[in-house]
Amino acid sequence: MVSLSTQKQPQHRWTVRLFLLAGGYAVLIVVSLVSLYPAVIMLLNSFKSNSEILINPGGLPIHWTLANYANILYGSQALVQQFWNSVLVTVVTTLLSMLFSAMAAFAFAKYRFPGRNILFLLLLATIMVPMEITLPPQYLLFAQVGWINTYQVQILPFIVPVFGVFLLRQYMLSIPDSLLEAARLDGANEWLIFWRIMVPIARPALAVFGILQTLSVWNSYLWPQVMANDTGVAPLMVILPNLRDTVVGFLPVWGTIMAGCVLATLPILILFLTNQERFMQGVVMGAIRE
Repeated sequence: MVSLSTQKQPQHRWTVRLFLLAGGYAVLIVVSLVSLYPAVIMLLNSFKSNSEILINPGGLPIHWTLANYANILYGSQALVQQFWNSVLVTVVTTLLSMLFSAMAAFAFAKYRFPGRNILFLLLLATIMVPMEITLPPQYLLFAQVGWINTYQVQILPFIVPVFGVFLLRQYMLSIPDSLLEAARLDGANEWLIFWRIMVPIARPALAVFGILQTLSVWNSYLWPQVMANDTGVAPLMVILPNLRDTVVGFLPVWGTIMAGCVLATLPILILFLTNQERFMQGVVMGAIRE
Protein backbone atom coordinates (compact mmCIF):
# COMPACT_ATOMS: atom_id res chain seq x y z
CA MET A 1 0.00 0.00 0.00
CA VAL A 2 2.76 2.41 0.95
CA SER A 3 4.89 1.41 -2.00
CA LEU A 4 2.03 2.08 -4.48
CA SER A 5 1.42 5.54 -3.06
CA THR A 6 5.11 6.43 -3.21
CA GLN A 7 5.22 5.34 -6.85
CA LYS A 8 2.19 7.46 -7.78
CA GLN A 9 3.59 10.64 -6.21
CA PRO A 10 6.54 11.01 -8.62
CA GLN A 11 4.24 10.28 -11.56
CA HIS A 12 1.78 12.90 -10.32
CA ARG A 13 4.57 15.45 -9.95
CA TRP A 14 5.82 14.81 -13.46
CA THR A 15 2.27 15.15 -14.79
CA VAL A 16 1.88 18.52 -13.08
CA ARG A 17 5.25 19.70 -14.38
CA LEU A 18 4.43 18.68 -17.94
CA PHE A 19 1.04 20.38 -17.69
CA LEU A 20 2.65 23.62 -16.42
CA LEU A 21 5.32 23.43 -19.09
CA ALA A 22 2.76 22.93 -21.86
CA GLY A 23 0.64 25.74 -20.48
CA GLY A 24 3.65 28.05 -20.35
CA TYR A 25 4.55 27.28 -23.96
CA ALA A 26 0.94 27.81 -25.02
CA VAL A 27 0.89 31.25 -23.37
CA LEU A 28 4.21 32.18 -25.01
CA ILE A 29 2.93 31.09 -28.42
CA VAL A 30 -0.25 33.15 -28.03
CA VAL A 31 1.71 36.22 -26.88
CA SER A 32 4.17 35.80 -29.78
CA LEU A 33 1.37 35.56 -32.32
CA VAL A 34 -0.34 38.65 -30.92
CA SER A 35 2.97 40.55 -30.99
CA LEU A 36 3.82 39.49 -34.54
CA TYR A 37 0.33 40.10 -35.96
CA PRO A 38 0.81 43.86 -36.66
CA ALA A 39 4.15 43.23 -38.37
CA VAL A 40 2.65 40.48 -40.54
CA ILE A 41 -0.30 42.69 -41.51
CA MET A 42 2.12 45.51 -42.33
CA LEU A 43 4.14 43.22 -44.60
CA LEU A 44 1.08 41.77 -46.36
CA ASN A 45 -0.54 45.16 -46.92
CA SER A 46 2.66 46.48 -48.49
CA PHE A 47 1.98 44.10 -51.41
CA LYS A 48 -1.60 45.28 -51.92
CA SER A 49 -2.94 48.19 -53.90
CA ASN A 50 -4.50 51.05 -51.97
CA SER A 51 -7.96 50.12 -53.16
CA GLU A 52 -7.55 46.48 -52.13
CA ILE A 53 -6.49 47.45 -48.61
CA LEU A 54 -9.86 49.15 -48.11
CA ILE A 55 -11.77 45.95 -48.88
CA ASN A 56 -9.21 43.38 -47.68
CA PRO A 57 -7.14 44.88 -44.85
CA GLY A 58 -6.43 41.68 -42.90
CA GLY A 59 -6.08 38.88 -45.44
CA LEU A 60 -3.58 37.72 -48.01
CA PRO A 61 -3.19 39.92 -51.10
CA ILE A 62 -5.54 38.98 -53.92
CA HIS A 63 -3.30 40.65 -56.47
CA TRP A 64 0.34 40.85 -55.36
CA THR A 65 2.09 44.04 -56.46
CA LEU A 66 5.42 45.82 -55.96
CA ALA A 67 4.03 49.19 -57.03
CA ASN A 68 4.12 50.52 -53.48
CA TYR A 69 7.85 49.84 -53.14
CA ALA A 70 8.48 51.36 -56.55
CA ASN A 71 6.54 54.45 -55.51
CA ILE A 72 8.58 54.78 -52.31
CA LEU A 73 11.94 54.31 -54.04
CA TYR A 74 11.59 56.30 -57.26
CA GLY A 75 7.94 57.19 -57.80
CA SER A 76 5.93 60.33 -57.23
CA GLN A 77 6.14 59.84 -53.46
CA ALA A 78 9.78 58.80 -53.24
CA LEU A 79 11.26 59.04 -49.75
CA VAL A 80 14.92 58.40 -50.55
CA GLN A 81 15.95 61.83 -49.26
CA GLN A 82 14.07 61.33 -46.00
CA PHE A 83 15.61 57.87 -45.60
CA TRP A 84 19.12 59.30 -45.84
CA ASN A 85 18.11 62.08 -43.47
CA SER A 86 17.21 59.42 -40.92
CA VAL A 87 20.47 57.57 -41.52
CA LEU A 88 22.54 60.74 -41.15
CA VAL A 89 20.82 61.91 -37.98
CA THR A 90 20.87 58.45 -36.40
CA VAL A 91 24.52 57.66 -37.14
CA VAL A 92 25.89 61.06 -36.12
CA THR A 93 23.75 61.27 -32.98
CA THR A 94 24.64 57.75 -31.88
CA LEU A 95 28.38 58.17 -32.38
CA LEU A 96 28.50 61.54 -30.62
CA SER A 97 26.30 60.36 -27.77
CA MET A 98 28.49 57.30 -27.20
CA LEU A 99 31.60 59.50 -27.02
CA PHE A 100 30.25 62.28 -24.81
CA SER A 101 28.20 59.98 -22.58
CA ALA A 102 31.29 57.84 -21.96
CA MET A 103 33.34 60.93 -21.10
CA ALA A 104 30.68 62.20 -18.69
CA ALA A 105 30.28 58.74 -17.15
CA PHE A 106 34.06 58.50 -16.67
CA ALA A 107 34.06 61.82 -14.82
CA PHE A 108 31.16 60.86 -12.55
CA ALA A 109 32.55 57.38 -11.87
CA LYS A 110 36.25 58.05 -11.28
CA TYR A 111 36.71 61.73 -10.36
CA ARG A 112 36.04 63.29 -6.98
CA PHE A 113 34.81 66.89 -7.16
CA PRO A 114 32.47 69.02 -5.02
CA GLY A 115 28.79 68.46 -5.69
CA ARG A 116 29.36 65.35 -7.81
CA ASN A 117 26.53 63.31 -6.29
CA ILE A 118 24.10 66.24 -6.20
CA LEU A 119 24.80 67.08 -9.83
CA PHE A 120 24.30 63.45 -10.84
CA LEU A 121 21.00 63.27 -8.96
CA LEU A 122 19.82 66.44 -10.68
CA LEU A 123 20.65 64.90 -14.04
CA LEU A 124 18.71 61.77 -13.15
CA ALA A 125 15.76 63.92 -12.08
CA THR A 126 15.49 65.30 -15.60
CA ILE A 127 14.49 61.82 -16.80
CA MET A 128 11.26 62.20 -14.81
CA VAL A 129 10.25 65.33 -16.75
CA PRO A 130 8.17 64.47 -19.86
CA MET A 131 9.41 65.86 -23.17
CA GLU A 132 6.00 67.41 -23.82
CA ILE A 133 6.58 69.84 -20.94
CA THR A 134 9.98 71.06 -22.11
CA LEU A 135 9.13 71.08 -25.82
CA PRO A 136 7.55 74.60 -26.05
CA PRO A 137 10.44 76.48 -24.38
CA GLN A 138 12.96 74.47 -26.35
CA TYR A 139 11.15 75.31 -29.57
CA LEU A 140 11.32 79.02 -28.70
CA LEU A 141 15.02 78.70 -27.89
CA PHE A 142 15.95 76.97 -31.14
CA ALA A 143 13.71 79.33 -33.13
CA GLN A 144 15.64 82.31 -31.77
CA VAL A 145 18.98 80.84 -32.85
CA GLY A 146 17.59 79.85 -36.27
CA TRP A 147 17.88 76.08 -35.86
CA ILE A 148 14.32 75.11 -36.81
CA ASN A 149 14.26 72.75 -39.80
CA THR A 150 17.96 71.96 -39.60
CA TYR A 151 20.04 68.85 -38.97
CA GLN A 152 21.69 70.23 -35.84
CA VAL A 153 18.38 70.62 -34.00
CA GLN A 154 17.84 66.90 -34.48
CA ILE A 155 21.36 65.94 -33.34
CA LEU A 156 22.88 68.26 -30.75
CA PRO A 157 20.13 68.08 -28.07
CA PHE A 158 20.63 64.30 -27.84
CA ILE A 159 24.41 63.87 -27.84
CA VAL A 160 24.59 63.51 -24.04
CA PRO A 161 21.50 61.53 -22.97
CA VAL A 162 21.17 61.13 -19.22
CA PHE A 163 20.27 57.46 -19.58
CA GLY A 164 23.55 56.80 -21.39
CA VAL A 165 25.54 58.61 -18.72
CA PHE A 166 23.78 56.59 -16.02
CA LEU A 167 24.25 53.25 -17.80
CA LEU A 168 27.94 53.78 -18.55
CA ARG A 169 28.67 55.25 -15.11
CA GLN A 170 27.24 52.19 -13.38
CA TYR A 171 29.45 49.98 -15.51
CA MET A 172 32.58 52.09 -15.00
CA LEU A 173 32.12 52.07 -11.24
CA SER A 174 32.95 48.35 -11.32
CA ILE A 175 36.36 49.02 -12.95
CA PRO A 176 39.06 49.00 -10.21
CA ASP A 177 40.63 52.35 -9.40
CA SER A 178 43.97 50.59 -8.99
CA LEU A 179 44.04 50.00 -12.74
CA LEU A 180 43.82 53.73 -13.37
CA GLU A 181 46.41 54.53 -10.72
CA ALA A 182 48.82 52.08 -12.32
CA ALA A 183 48.33 53.79 -15.66
CA ARG A 184 49.01 57.21 -14.08
CA LEU A 185 52.20 55.90 -12.51
CA ASP A 186 53.29 54.76 -15.96
CA GLY A 187 52.87 58.32 -17.22
CA ALA A 188 49.51 58.07 -18.97
CA ASN A 189 47.44 61.25 -19.08
CA GLU A 190 43.69 61.36 -18.43
CA TRP A 191 42.69 61.21 -22.09
CA LEU A 192 44.95 58.20 -22.67
CA ILE A 193 43.47 56.48 -19.62
CA PHE A 194 39.97 57.12 -20.90
CA TRP A 195 40.62 56.08 -24.51
CA ARG A 196 42.99 53.15 -23.94
CA ILE A 197 41.63 51.69 -20.68
CA MET A 198 38.09 52.79 -19.89
CA VAL A 199 36.62 52.60 -23.40
CA PRO A 200 37.92 49.09 -24.22
CA ILE A 201 36.80 47.70 -20.85
CA ALA A 202 33.39 49.37 -21.10
CA ARG A 203 32.87 48.19 -24.69
CA PRO A 204 30.00 45.79 -23.81
CA ALA A 205 28.09 48.59 -22.10
CA LEU A 206 28.87 50.95 -24.98
CA ALA A 207 27.50 48.40 -27.44
CA VAL A 208 24.27 48.09 -25.47
CA PHE A 209 23.90 51.85 -25.22
CA GLY A 210 24.71 52.29 -28.91
CA ILE A 211 21.97 49.88 -29.95
CA LEU A 212 19.41 51.47 -27.64
CA GLN A 213 20.34 54.96 -28.78
CA THR A 214 20.10 53.94 -32.43
CA LEU A 215 16.61 52.56 -31.85
CA SER A 216 15.56 55.69 -29.98
CA VAL A 217 16.81 58.15 -32.59
CA TRP A 218 15.64 56.16 -35.60
CA ASN A 219 12.12 55.78 -34.18
CA SER A 220 11.87 59.35 -32.91
CA TYR A 221 8.73 61.13 -34.09
CA LEU A 222 7.57 63.91 -31.76
CA TRP A 223 10.79 65.94 -31.67
CA PRO A 224 11.47 66.03 -35.44
CA GLN A 225 7.76 66.51 -36.15
CA VAL A 226 7.89 69.77 -34.19
CA MET A 227 11.47 70.89 -34.85
CA ALA A 228 12.25 69.65 -38.37
CA ASN A 229 9.18 68.90 -40.46
CA ASP A 230 10.54 70.39 -43.68
CA THR A 231 10.79 67.71 -46.35
CA GLY A 232 14.43 68.56 -47.08
CA VAL A 233 15.70 67.70 -43.58
CA ALA A 234 12.84 65.72 -42.04
CA PRO A 235 13.48 62.05 -41.19
CA LEU A 236 11.52 59.19 -42.65
CA MET A 237 9.28 58.74 -39.60
CA VAL A 238 7.88 62.26 -39.95
CA ILE A 239 7.02 62.24 -43.66
CA LEU A 240 5.91 58.60 -43.97
CA PRO A 241 2.61 58.79 -41.99
CA ASN A 242 1.58 61.93 -43.88
CA LEU A 243 1.62 60.48 -47.40
CA ARG A 244 -1.59 61.32 -49.24
CA ASP A 245 -3.10 60.49 -52.60
CA THR A 246 -1.68 62.85 -55.21
CA VAL A 247 -5.04 63.06 -57.02
CA VAL A 248 -7.60 63.26 -54.21
CA GLY A 249 -5.29 65.00 -51.79
CA PHE A 250 -6.62 63.91 -48.43
CA LEU A 251 -6.81 60.10 -48.61
CA PRO A 252 -3.85 58.24 -47.03
CA VAL A 253 -2.10 55.88 -49.43
CA TRP A 254 -1.98 52.95 -47.03
CA GLY A 255 -0.16 50.60 -49.38
CA THR A 256 2.67 53.05 -49.90
CA ILE A 257 2.78 53.81 -46.18
CA MET A 258 3.00 50.11 -45.35
CA ALA A 259 5.80 49.63 -47.87
CA GLY A 260 7.65 52.55 -46.31
CA CYS A 261 7.16 51.05 -42.85
CA VAL A 262 8.67 47.77 -44.04
CA LEU A 263 11.71 49.57 -45.47
CA ALA A 264 12.04 51.65 -42.29
CA THR A 265 11.97 48.50 -40.17
CA LEU A 266 14.68 46.67 -42.11
CA PRO A 267 17.73 48.65 -40.81
CA ILE A 268 16.63 48.23 -37.20
CA LEU A 269 15.90 44.54 -37.72
CA ILE A 270 19.30 43.98 -39.33
CA LEU A 271 21.01 45.91 -36.53
CA PHE A 272 19.35 43.80 -33.86
CA LEU A 273 19.94 40.46 -35.58
CA THR A 274 23.61 41.19 -36.27
CA ASN A 275 24.26 42.48 -32.73
CA GLN A 276 21.93 40.27 -30.72
CA GLU A 277 24.71 38.19 -29.19
CA ARG A 278 26.76 41.26 -28.30
CA PHE A 279 23.71 42.93 -26.82
CA MET A 280 22.88 39.97 -24.58
CA GLN A 281 26.54 39.51 -23.64
CA GLY A 282 26.77 43.12 -22.60
CA VAL A 283 23.66 42.85 -20.44
CA VAL A 284 24.89 39.67 -18.74
CA MET A 285 28.43 40.98 -18.20
CA GLY A 286 27.09 44.19 -16.75
CA ALA A 287 24.88 42.25 -14.38
CA ILE A 288 27.49 39.84 -13.00
CA ARG A 289 30.61 41.98 -13.17
CA GLU A 290 32.22 42.46 -9.76
